Amino acid sequence: MNDKQLREALFSLQKRFGTPITFIANSVGVSREHLSRWLHNESYVISDSLKTNLKQFAKGEM
Repeated sequence: MNDKQLREALFSLQKRFGTPITFIANSVGVSREHLSRWLHNESYVISDSLKTNLKQFAKGEM
């Protein structure tokens, strides 16, 4: 899953369940500002470990 697909999965999850960015950020251990910046800015880079955590969250494994 590349960055674009991961962003789309998180936005879809957010829209489907009304999950706030704050809840997602707290679940993966980052600040809301950091996650929001990455979601809305394609040139913003996050660590591979955070991407792994976000993928697990999007798949419902967290």
